[in-house]
Amino acid sequence: MTVQSVGKYYSQVINVLIFIFPIVINSMQVAGDIVLLILAMMGIYVAISQKLSPFVIKEIKVFSYLGVGYFAAVCLSVLFSGQAAELAHYIPRDFYFLFAPFIALALFKAEININYLIVGAKVALLVLGIISLQQWFGQGGRASGVMNAGVFGNLTVSLFFIVLASSHHESLKQNLFTLLSLSFGLAAIIGSGTRGAWLSFVLLLVAYLYFFYKQKAKLNSKLKIIIVLFIILISIGGFNQNFQDRTNLAYLEISNWVSGDKDVNSSTSMRLNMYKKAIDNIEDVPFFGYGLRTSNMVLFKNDSSQAGVKSSRFNHLHNAFLTNYYNGGIVLLGALLLLLFVPLRIFLNANNQNYEEPVFISGALLIIGYVTYGMVNILLGDTYMNGFYVFFLAIFLLLTNKSIKAP
Repeated sequence: MTVQSVGKYYSQVINVLIFIFPIVINSMQVAGDIVLLILAMMGIYVAISQKLSPFVIKEIKVFSYLGVGYFAAVCLSVLFSGQAAELAHYIPRDFYFLFAPFIALALFKAEININYLIVGAKVALLVLGIISLQQWFGQGGRASGVMNAGVFGNLTVSLFFIVLASSHHESLKQNLFTLLSLSFGLAAIIGSGTRGAWLSFVLLLVAYLYFFYKQKAKLNSKLKIIIVLFIILISIGGFNQNFQDRTNLAYLEISNWVSGDKDVNSSTSMRLNMYKKAIDNIEDVPFFGYGLRTSNMVLFKNDSSQAGVKSSRFNHLHNAFLTNYYNGGIVLLGALLLLLFVPLRIFLNANNQNYEEPVFISGALLIIGYVTYGMVNILLGDTYMNGFYVFFLAIFLLLTNKSIKAP
């Protein structure tokens, strides 16, 4: 077998994994972990056999340092927790960031066909929509796949906009498949019953329209039909009774909290209480924080009220930025912000050079989505959220950096 044929076979394997990952990450337990493990092992093999370091390769160097840096910051927060032995079992959730350089190296050595990723994401939305409908009609509860309903909704939103951002230059047949997958994805988002995901959907739609406007593209008749049908689908989703009930409930709970009714049984009220408590005590946080998953225990340890006792049982503040600051101080919060906004700047700068490239838009929307998720929930404390972010960020950053490098 020649070197050229080996390289072609290697790229085929990588592209198959790229196609599979979006489908399995939300729908099958452990399957997404296996894909990332295979990529990491392939990257380690490449590093050893070819004596390559992901920390010196221009296209993946920044990504590698950001991933390992975030993992190191998490480890520091564990050391300062005073409960390192008890909390050590949470560290494997962040191993994706430790192995991120090798995942990127495995991708770097392949000829990536982005179409595999996009088709995989479309199939994933179809699968998630079917799962959502099955759980909704079969169990009558919120759609959650194999995970927490909030995470399920958030990751579906990210897949939705990755597919949408890549649909501009497709044929009519491809657009119809895109519309079908987006409609199933929208059903999954609504079925998750996650108000944070709905809020993120609206904010990402605004961001997407901004990128679309920058293209100054003329709407041909085909695209006009797709947009009209898309608006109809969103409108139908807005009339969903569960959607309306939970949205109205959130508005009522916020109004009651502002007027002084701190209902401890209200999820919205409890979140607002946590935010206020955290902001009021933010100046007392040590440089390295209080330790991983200790934020609520520290804040509410002397609060004997019903709301305080209930809040102390959570291991996060329902806001990723406040939680990271309390857990790991300026070090962990800084690592999180770098992991989000350094790549975002790269994507935005690339988009300013080429408004038409969907990879730049998809990368930017991925990060904007994660920023919005972190406003009302955990962010990188969940296995699925971590794996999803590392995988897609590695691909989008790699393709972006290669595009910038190319003449």
